[in-house]
Amino acid sequence: MINLSIQTVLTPEWIKWGKEQSEKFDNLEGFVAGEGGMNPKILLLGEAPGAKEIELGHPFQGPSGKELDRWLDSLGLTREDVYIFGVVSARPFRVGKSGLKSDRRPNNKEVKAYAPMFDYELVQFKDKLLVTMGNASLQRLLGKDAKVGELHGQLLNESVQHFNEATGKFEWTKNKYDIFPLYHPSYSKRFKAMKPVVDEDSRKLRELLKK
Repeated sequence: MINLSIQTVLTPEWIKWGKEQSEKFDNLEGFVAGEGGMNPKILLLGEAPGAKEIELGHPFQGPSGKELDRWLDSLGLTREDVYIFGVVSARPFRVGKSGLKSDRRPNNKEVKAYAPMFDYELVQFKDKLLVTMGNASLQRLLGKDAKVGELHGQLLNESVQHFNEATGKFEWTKNKYDIFPLYHPSYSKRFKAMKPVVDEDSRKLRELLKK
């Protein structure tokens, strides 16, 4: 069943453009549009889609999607309460010796290629809390020196990077955004010792959303 409450702010022209970017790179594939509620409580900023997301055409699917849904439920939210998009909207992959593809972090050229789309989605929502999940989205906003290990669980109010297509460089916005950096929801699954830290950050976000 199609959930009509889950939509994308991307126009058909933007979606066509996004698919064209993917085709320019040998190690990118597919395209997944950002999506969620049109009046979200928070914007969830991720890295890039993986194999399952490309297969199904939606962000956070499969095991990572189930983990996200459990995490949202712990915050008293559903996917209708958030809008999800990533730094890159295609799947970055590498091919191993076996010939199989595996996910990887997007490189700088790929981040810049999708920067206009990321900026477009960001400005469609005014005065929304930006919740970054991991370093990729945090550094897309605040630069390469920003580290989730240092900034997680803190409410920041900062200018963010906006891509200038004319110069091919990032510039800082005049207006500031509220940003709440988090480790990725699956982080504590891979690193059990970090679970208390991840849980405490979620508790802080839950309290913040009550205000």
